Amino acid sequence: MKVKFDLKAKCLICENQILAYLKNNQTLMRQWKKIFDQELICIKQHHPNIVASWKYYQEFEKMCKELDG
Repeated sequence: MKVKFDLKAKCLICENQILAYLKNNQTLMRQWKKIFDQELICIKQHHPNIVASWKYYQEFEKMCKELDG
């Protein structure tokens, strides 16, 4: 049972790995930026505190700004 758990844990992808992947795939990062901008309009307008609490989304936004630079 522990061996199965260890194998599955090795296959998991963490948030930092996703951010690194997007950083190396700028076209994909721009596509996700466009999707997020469209889908999060209401939340950003009415609850900016919620968006501000999203650590990895903030890092993603920072990467996008550096890309546009």
